[in-house]
Formats: sequence, structure tokens, C-alpha cells
Amino acid sequence: MQIDPGTLDQTSIYKLLISSVVPRPIAWVSTYDAAGMPNLAPFSYFMAITDQPPTIAFSCSPRASGKKDTLTNVEALGQFVVNIVDDDCAEQMNLTSGEYLPEVDEFALSKLTAVPATKVTAPRVAEAPISMECNVVKILPVGRAHLTIGEVVHWHVRDDVYDPTTGRFDMHRLKPLGRLTGNLYSHIHQIFEMKRPNPDYRG
Repeated sequence: MQIDPGTLDQTSIYKLLISSVVPRPIAWVSTYDAAGMPNLAPFSYFMAITDQPPTIAFSCSPRASGKKDTLTNVEALGQFVVNIVDDDCAEQMNLTSGEYLPEVDEFALSKLTAVPATKVTAPRVAEAPISMECNVVKILPVGRAHLTIGEVVHWHVRDDVYDPTTGRFDMHRLKPLGRLTGNLYSHIHQIFEMKRPNPDYRG
């Protein structure tokens, strides 16, 4: 089968794209608006960009009524927090994915705890195993979406998921949630190791 995106409508392309790029990590983005109302929403167009400086990005597509609250907030205040979703937070993350009015507090709706960040004004999710405080570097319009690029200026990490001997997070303890397509998600429980090949190997 051959598929030319130029012959498809936007919905068909969306379904193909999110079914092709799987599983996707979830950026659970927390912000404040200009009046101090907290907002919390998940985004699965999310990636790490570089480690010097530590930089991540998420993409925010519009809702039918216009910009999402998250985009409005990061444009206004230039800060946000990305919270990592684990198995224990899956249901609450899903609750925050609804298209609520700006005056709805998703922290209260999902019974999550909003706690102050250290270096940014946006709140973070106390229940998240990892939270990354970010300053906005740039917001780029890409098609109908906006790509928000942020520099990580502070990490909050639950003690049990960090392995000080390797300097990495323990994936077996972290149990991050992955986004698939439609209403489907994936648990990251079956983990295996493959070492990179040695380029000096001659056989």
C-alpha cells in the first residue's frame, strides 16, 4: 500500500501519524495563567532535543474554539513544568485531558497536589515521579500547531527512581506510561538491554 498525505484530509493524516510514531512519551504540562489559575494538560507530541543546555519540546495543536490554555499560558508567562506520567498517575492524567474552560482547575478536578516549583512560577505535580521546570526558549508555529521549546532549569525526582551509581533513572521503578493511538496507552514493564556495537570490531 502507498499513501500520499497530499490526497488525505487532516483527520486521516492525524490518525496515520499518531499510529506510526508509537509509543510516545507524555508531557504532562503544568502552568499558571496571568491571574494565577493553575492548568494541567497532557501532550504526546513531546521530545528531548539536546543536553547542552538541557532542552525539551512539546507541540500544542488548537482546539475547536482556538488556542489551548497551556499555549496561552506559556506565551504569557514564559514558563512551564513537564511532569512525567507513571502507571499510578494514568487515570488522573486522563482526567486532565478534557477540553475544559479556562476557569476549571485540573489539579482540583483530578485530586492532584499542585506544589510550588523552585526556579519557575508554574506549579508542579507532587505525585509525578519526575518534574522538569522549564523556561521558554522559543515558540514556533508549525502548520496548525505551536512547538514550545523549553530549557530545563531544575529537576524534581522521586528518590526511589534515581540510581546514583549510573546517574540514570531506574526504568523498572519509574514505569513511565506511553501513548499509542485512539484511547490506547502502553505500560513499559518488559524492559530488555542491547549494547551498541563496537565500531572497532573486525570479526
